[in-house]
Amino acid sequence: MTEEEHRKLRGYYHSLRGLERVFREQSRLVPGPVGLTVTVIDQISVRILSAEIERIEKDFPGLLAPFNADTHIYRGREFHVTGILSYLAVALGKMEIETEGAESAPVTQNREFSFVTDTDLRRLLERDYQEIQRAYIAKCWKSVIVLSGGAIEAMLLARLQRHPNEVKSAKSAPTKPDVTKWDLSDLINVCVDQKYIGQGAEKLSHPVREYRNLIHPGNEIRNKLIFGAEEAKIALEVLHIVHRDLSM
Repeated sequence: MTEEEHRKLRGYYHSLRGLERVFREQSRLVPGPVGLTVTVIDQISVRILSAEIERIEKDFPGLLAPFNADTHIYRGREFHVTGILSYLAVALGKMEIETEGAESAPVTQNREFSFVTDTDLRRLLERDYQEIQRAYIAKCWKSVIVLSGGAIEAMLLARLQRHPNEVKSAKSAPTKPDVTKWDLSDLINVCVDQKYIGQGAEKLSHPVREYRNLIHPGNEIRNKLIFGAEEAKIALEVLHIVHRDLSM
């Protein structure tokens, strides 16, 4: 469920909750058969409820059971309240479960990597970006940092490989002739020199470069690396900056 769908469902939930209060507060007792009393309400409130349920069915098909107002008619323009309140209880219960499930599910965004011409690499980046967001929501900071570093490296490498001879002659280019063997810091520096990305990425990239090798447990232990939410946030921010600059 998207954030917009969740917002709309919450709106419907509160509208039905409000109508439920109306049915309870405006219902009245009238004489029934064999000396009994019947709780009824006028048709205007029932028609409003019926129209709201139609809107819910249109936006969320199959979520609620069908509602037929005519089955609740008592006499003339009066309707039985008991059956309608029972329907609302079931409907509100279903909607509450749906909204709670949507709130507990990670809300992620999609980003296009159209500047990456390699189809397989582009698909990999799109997949990893979704995983990075889920890891951030789950506070898995190491995963965010490692995956963000990998995504940044893949984006920069994809851009540099479009003009390999040009980038090898850049003033900050390392002596290694194979661009695929350049370090992340080399990729960032050359991309800044070539004005593929702005200096903002370079200024924020130190934690990403330092923690890029967290995937190797030995490095984490040997260098006594300490990381948390701030480092993960910076890594994700650098990813967003690089993506923005390369998309322009």
